[in-house]
Amino acid sequence: MNKFILSAHIHIHILHIFCPFLLGWFCFLFRMIDDNNSSDDEEFKRKWNSFREPSEPFNFEQCVEEIESHPAFIKQLSEDDKPMSEAMQALQALKYGSDQPPEELAMEYKVDGNKWFLKGNYDTAIKSYTEGIKLHCSDKNLNSILYANRGAAHFLLKNFRSCLKDCSRAKMLNPAHKKAIKRGVKLIDSKEIVKKENTARVQCLISLGEFDAALDWLRELKAQSSSDNELDEVKSLKMAIAEQRNARFELEKLREHEAEKEATETTSLFVALTVRLVQRRVKFRGMKLQLGNFKVADFEVPLLAESCRVHLKDGFLLWPVLFRNAEHESLGLIKDFHEQLKFEEQLQEMAKEEPFYSPIDVELYFYSCLEPDTLVFVPLGQNLGAALSHEHYEISDNLPDFYCINKTTPYHAQFLTGMKMQVSSEDCSQSFTFVSDDI
Repeated sequence: MNKFILSAHIHIHILHIFCPFLLGWFCFLFRMIDDNNSSDDEEFKRKWNSFREPSEPFNFEQCVEEIESHPAFIKQLSEDDKPMSEAMQALQALKYGSDQPPEELAMEYKVDGNKWFLKGNYDTAIKSYTEGIKLHCSDKNLNSILYANRGAAHFLLKNFRSCLKDCSRAKMLNPAHKKAIKRGVKLIDSKEIVKKENTARVQCLISLGEFDAALDWLRELKAQSSSDNELDEVKSLKMAIAEQRNARFELEKLREHEAEKEATETTSLFVALTVRLVQRRVKFRGMKLQLGNFKVADFEVPLLAESCRVHLKDGFLLWPVLFRNAEHESLGLIKDFHEQLKFEEQLQEMAKEEPFYSPIDVELYFYSCLEPDTLVFVPLGQNLGAALSHEHYEISDNLPDFYCINKTTPYHAQFLTGMKMQVSSEDCSQSFTFVSDDI
C-alpha cells in the first residue's frame, strides 16, 4: 500500500513537471493546423520539418570563431584602427575605470604592454604603453619606463627614429635610467629581453649611423656604472660601435668606388658610341646622344627580361644581337657579339648547339630603314661593325637584329617575294678608329 502511494506520488510529480511542456507542444501543433487553413498535408509537413530541423547545419569552426571574438574570451586586440565594440569598451571601462588614480591606471597599461611585448605583439604593446603615457601621471620613473619600453617595441619593428625619441624622453625623465641609455646604443636578443624585465637594449644610434651620439650616451652610461659586469658591458658596446663604424666606412668607400667606376664606364661608352655615330654612321631609332643626359642604363634592352646591353671592352663594343628565324618563328640571342667578329664565325658557334644556323645553309638580311619593302643582303664574311654602319641600318630598342633564312627551303623564295633587294657591300677590311675604355 505504501509502495502504491509512493509510486502514485512520483507519477503525479512527473505529470506536474511535463504537463506544461506537453500542453505547450500541443498548442503549437493546433496553431500550425489553424494557420494552415487547409487540409494540405504537404504544407503541414513543410512547417513541421522546418520546426524540427535547423535552418543551417552546425559549423564547429564558426562556433569557435564566434566564441573567440566575444569580448569575454578575446585573446588579442585588433591591430587596425577600427573602433572597439560596445561590449569591449564596457570591459575596458571595468578594467581601466575613471575612478582609479592615474598612477594605478598607468601601471595597468604598463603591465598589459609587457604581456603583449613578451607575446611578440609589438603593435598592441605600443598602444598599451601609449595609453599609459597619455595619463601624464606624477610618477616620473613610471613614465620613463613606459617611454623606454615603447622604444624597445619600436626598435623591434625597425622604427629606429621613434625608438630613439622614446629613449631620449625616458632619459630626460630619469637621467639615471641605465636601461633607456642602453636601449639607445645596443641590441640584444629576445631571450635577454625576458631576463631584463621585458626590456631590450637596441642600437638605434648605430643603426642610424650616428656613432658620435652613441659614444656620448655611452660615456654617460660608463659614469653611472659601478660593477665589473656593467663596465664590461660598456666596453663591449664601445667595441660594437667601433666595428659598426668601420663597416659603415668600408661600405661608403665601396659605394664611392662603384660610383666612380660607373661614371668612367658611362663616359667611355658615350665617347665610343659618339665616334661610331660620326665616323661610321651608326644610327639609333628615336635617340640622340648627349653627355649631360647620357645614362648607361638607357641602353638596356627593354624587350628582354634579363639585363643585356651594349658595353665597351678593350676599346671595342660588344653588342646584344638578335637573329630571327622567320620560317620557324624562333629567336637566337647573342649577348656579347664583338663588333670585329664576322657573321660566319658567330654562326659557326651557334650551329654547334642549333644546326639551323650553319653558315653553309643560311643567308642574313635586314629591313631597310630608308626604303619600304626593301631587304638588304648581308654577306657572311662581313663583320658586325660594318653591317651596323650601313646607311640602310637602324638600331631599334637598343638591340640590333637580323633575319636568318635557310636558302635550301621553299620558304627562302617566299620570304623574298615582292621585296626589293640591296646588298651590304661595305668593305670588310675597312679601318676604324677605336677608343680605349681607359679614359
